[in-house]
Amino acid sequence: MTLPDVEYEKLDEIALITLKRPEKLNVFSISMAESLIQALQDADSDDRIKAIVITGSGKAFCAGGDIQEMVDGKMKSWGMKRYLWEHLQKVPLLMQEIDKLMVAAVNGAAAGAGFDLAMACDARVASHDARFISSYVRLGLAPGFGGCFFLPRIIGLGHALEILLSGREVDANEALGLGLVNRLHSKETLLEETLAWTSEMTKWSLPALRVIKRGVLQGLKSDLRSHLDYLSSQDALLSLTDEHQDILNRFQNKK
Repeated sequence: MTLPDVEYEKLDEIALITLKRPEKLNVFSISMAESLIQALQDADSDDRIKAIVITGSGKAFCAGGDIQEMVDGKMKSWGMKRYLWEHLQKVPLLMQEIDKLMVAAVNGAAAGAGFDLAMACDARVASHDARFISSYVRLGLAPGFGGCFFLPRIIGLGHALEILLSGREVDANEALGLGLVNRLHSKETLLEETLAWTSEMTKWSLPALRVIKRGVLQGLKSDLRSHLDYLSSQDALLSLTDEHQDILNRFQNKK
């Protein structure tokens, strides 16, 4: 599949999406957002794919939106609203609907919408020179790509507010300490290590992986009784899957 501003490939059970505007630090364009949506939809619909990794090409993961378009007056008033609602915001909305593991391999600066894109993933692996900047406040704007939603859920309210309101840079080591990223690697080995780490989870059955992710997200907005009722129903369905029966048969054969 050939997509503008994005490279999309399937590596066994992992779909790899690479943002491809390195000359502009992978800042978002409408075509990039649309390509990212197409790649995500394809990966979600392919039952061979168990996880999705998103990374950037060149020096940056994604430097956010195109400030020059703001300077040129293309994103004022309802122009800004349409740009966000009809294009960029469709990305995090879709990502919330996908019940496969999504990992950001942050290879450099993740700023503005790039920061939020990394936060919208389920996990983040970063290079030692990665930088995280919620830069909206520096432009007199607010996070329009989901940062105010995702960040408090990842690192807690107090840390999230301080980072969002200050617009300061968070380096890779601080990000690891805050729990904003899961692992750090050298830039040279980042993608290889991220794919290997992701593969440790994709070795399990897709139905179980889907239900676990759904269960975690459902638990964030549910009381305990409703959550346990939901998971018991899901386990009842999982017990009927071929994957579960195959595991039981292998266990029995070993005995």
